Amino acid sequence: MTSRLISTIVGTCGNVLVTVVMLCAILSACTTAGNKPASSNRPYQVLLSGDMGNIMFDELSDTISGLPQPEPALDVITARDSADNEWQKLTRAIVRVETTAEKGEKRSGNPQITVSRDVYAKPQLIITVRTASEAQLRNFMSSHRGIIRKTIEAFEMATAIRALRTEHNEKAENMIRSEFGIRMLIPADMLASKRGKDFLWLSNNTNEGLQNICVYRIRENDRNSMPTASQQAENQFIRVRDSVMRRNIPGERDGMFMETATIRSVEPAGLGNGKDGGRRPMMYRGLWDMRNDIMGGPFVTMAIRRSPYIIYIEGFVYAPEAKKRNKIRRLEASILSALAEGDGKK
Repeated sequence: MTSRLISTIVGTCGNVLVTVVMLCAILSACTTAGNKPASSNRPYQVLLSGDMGNIMFDELSDTISGLPQPEPALDVITARDSADNEWQKLTRAIVRVETTAEKGEKRSGNPQITVSRDVYAKPQLIITVRTASEAQLRNFMSSHRGIIRKTIEAFEMATAIRALRTEHNEKAENMIRSEFGIRMLIPADMLASKRGKDFLWLSNNTNEGLQNICVYRIRENDRNSMPTASQQAENQFIRVRDSVMRRNIPGERDGMFMETATIRSVEPAGLGNGKDGGRRPMMYRGLWDMRNDIMGGPFVTMAIRRSPYIIYIEGFVYAPEAKKRNKIRRLEASILSALAEGDGKK
């Protein structure tokens, strides 16, 4: 289950073999027996030590797509030493860059990357990159762009889903399972709901960081086929989404309704399924706005096939004066739990 989720998030990143090695490492890394203290720092915050020429800093803090304002993929805290003092050992995510030349070692080829889980605290991810030189590290990160960042993001997403299993909204989950045949985990604070035809809207209904999940479906036919990563499929998704949202999420006055402002990225969300003809669930990230109003924000939508329907699971955020990265990622964890939990298939 965990391996499927992490492969879902990381996908292919420059070199498939390297990606697979990283994923195997994160899944098979040994942990020390006994109880562990809770790790410190916030989700998507990483402690970085030993960086050279800001190579790793630039990799980890790269701007992510799908948000109305620029936000880094990860919040990076830099350390001068190897992040081995007591408080640093408890950090949630750690990236260490070590130069083998300083240890009297010789190394050619690519840097060596090791991944450890829950060594000093829990949950915890420690990635150690051993490289011969700054030039070697720069060349490797250039040809394998995003691999370490995506591994940390996968760890955080898996951690968020594990947290949802501890505290979640069973009533809302039962509504989704009964109506759509989908097993997924819903945040416990999403207590407000609205039903429509083939449509369910859940919300935390707060004035500070409004977070929402919608589940809706359409019947698959020649006009509405399973989305793929193509411009035609993107246009089809916008048409379906705007039609559903206009009908179910109106504004305060006549002529106001939710619509798609832009699509920022389209990518596979999971592994293919024989019953789906090998088609992968697709993940759309973009921005929404309210027609004839000033409201707007980010959304993320996963499309999956459950013949004879295509089911869309969407999260969207309205938080005009707050950062939105962690809010939309929290919803994305809930959405991806539909894959991790088996999405209702027998």
